[in-house]
Amino acid sequence: MATWAMAVGPSGPAAWRSGLPEVVPLAVMLAGAAMVLAALWVSAARSRSRTVLALAGVVTLACLGVGARGAYKIVRWDATIWIWDHLLRPREALDRTRPLDVCFCFADHFEPERAARGASQPSDQQQLARVRGWEEAYRRAIAGHADSDGRPPRHTWFFPIAISSPQVRSVMAAWPGMGWGEIEYHLHHPVEFNDQQVREQIIADLEQLRRMGAVTAGYGFVHGMYGLAGGNRACRAYNEIDALLETGCYADFTFPAIGTLAQPSQANSIFYARSTGRPKPYDRGIPAEVGKTSSGLLIIPGPLWAGWPWLTMDDADLTADQPPDPRRVEGWLAVHVHVKGRPNWVFITVHSHTAPEQAREAMFGGAMQKTWRVLEERFKKPGRRLHYVTTREVYNIIKAAEAGRDGNPNDYRDFVIGPPENARAGGTGPQTGSLPE
Repeated sequence: MATWAMAVGPSGPAAWRSGLPEVVPLAVMLAGAAMVLAALWVSAARSRSRTVLALAGVVTLACLGVGARGAYKIVRWDATIWIWDHLLRPREALDRTRPLDVCFCFADHFEPERAARGASQPSDQQQLARVRGWEEAYRRAIAGHADSDGRPPRHTWFFPIAISSPQVRSVMAAWPGMGWGEIEYHLHHPVEFNDQQVREQIIADLEQLRRMGAVTAGYGFVHGMYGLAGGNRACRAYNEIDALLETGCYADFTFPAIGTLAQPSQANSIFYARSTGRPKPYDRGIPAEVGKTSSGLLIIPGPLWAGWPWLTMDDADLTADQPPDPRRVEGWLAVHVHVKGRPNWVFITVHSHTAPEQAREAMFGGAMQKTWRVLEERFKKPGRRLHYVTTREVYNIIKAAEAGRDGNPNDYRDFVIGPPENARAGGTGPQTGSLPE
């Protein structure tokens, strides 16, 4: 689990507007610290004062401690995979003559069968009770919230249909029609499955999702245990990306995956990947860019942020231990996930597992309420727009940017792929609905 803190100073919002790589403010900070240390030791040598000498020693030890802590975190969270890309990636400055559009997406690895810590796997009836409770909690949570387009917070439920109780499907199938969001595909498969076995499971699972009305023209994807295409030991199907493309997957939303070997080196970048016959073929790919069309599976990550001087890390994972917080928004903005050439359309995709009761209470209680409120206060004003979007809508807006479209991203929510069947009955605002029997 990542740690986080408020993004202030050189790694905060000023950096992502400046167009400078993150390594520039870091280098300035390190040079400044080195100058202060040098000045202290020179002063101690000249004055021969024990007080100044002690002060220089204390400051040196403190700097060494900060450096050691940072090095430990880099190793502990496997940040060597992505930290250089994060530091050296050129920043694309915002166009101050145009509005700033922030697209906020909640990708929920929605697993009603997920066992609470130390507990056994819930029964079918317990899973059913969970989704009914979730429905009421979400209905209350989003009341009074809306983006610049008049839409309530939008949710995407990545649902592992193969391992969850069939009893929960009729309840969940009604949620998109209430205007709350959309259901997409969450794959868990046995570790030993080969490419063909994975393809067969995907086809079978998609048929079940279609019966829910959840998948129509294409589907968004999250891999269980972050194991996309052999990215870690949870998967040995190295050509899994081929199976996804052949079955209609429009984009992958598995990442970031901090602390695991599955994390791509290419962090905070929307890019295309293809199978190579080797593990982790998505480690690097072709960035999405205005005016260019690339082939392969579109990898759309959430923000992965590391701040200084304490080297706090945040992978936009929302949990009871790491709840949503307005201070985290600064870091999510700072990494500036966007399509190259369209810097004013910024994408923030957070992820969580909200089906368990403890997580649900943490997500939709005061912490998430405050985060939504801060987003709305900050970005629903002249020159700024807030858009609550599903993962399908994120994909459509990205494709619109690649096609050279500009203006308001709200106009492109359905640019390539329209809403699924079970969402077409819903409106754009909060619906009261009724609890399915």
